[in-house]
Amino acid sequence: MTHERTNEQWLADLQAAGPAQDAAIQDLLRWLERRLFFYLRGRSDLNSWQNEEIAQMAGDFAQESVLIVLAKQDQFEGRSKFTTWAAKIAVHQALGELRRLRWRDRSLDELTQDGAFEPQFMVQPDASPEARAVQQAVIDLVMEVMATELTDRQRQALYARLVLGAPAEVLAAQMGTNPNALYKLIHDARKRLKARLLERGLTPEEALAAFAA
Repeated sequence: MTHERTNEQWLADLQAAGPAQDAAIQDLLRWLERRLFFYLRGRSDLNSWQNEEIAQMAGDFAQESVLIVLAKQDQFEGRSKFTTWAAKIAVHQALGELRRLRWRDRSLDELTQDGAFEPQFMVQPDASPEARAVQQAVIDLVMEVMATELTDRQRQALYARLVLGAPAEVLAAQMGTNPNALYKLIHDARKRLKARLLERGLTPEEALAAFAA
């Protein structure tokens, strides 16, 4: 059972040496394992996983999270319980790992084939018919410019990174490049896309306004 501590006791024990620090680290690890287990168990994309598999993943993520918490403990400002703050770090770290796992299991070609460049999900179903028509017109124009003005490589990188949210390091590996070169590729693609849209009479502000709530 995790030993109850105040925020000050957590910080003091984690910064101590010897048995006090070891005990605090083990308590923090068990706390994060439990929190991550319930978080992961509640995710719909992991419904097919067995509890044993979820527990193993939670344990792996918790160990990595403890290292992050130890490195960042001087950033804790005491606005919440220390364990709540640590749990937020752990969930954020888990989200990043899940995204990387999802992308490692799917190739870039698989994600961008068969019309995957058509982001119809961006049209808001609860908007008025007039608003949906404007949103669709903006999407059609953006997709037309991407198809005619960007290279296949620029289009893939831009869509995968900015629309699908692919982690930069995973996307770079799938495209046979490095993160710095990927950044340059996306930067050039965005610059060209913006210029061509401006030529067609669409400013970034107008595009964003079409999807504003």
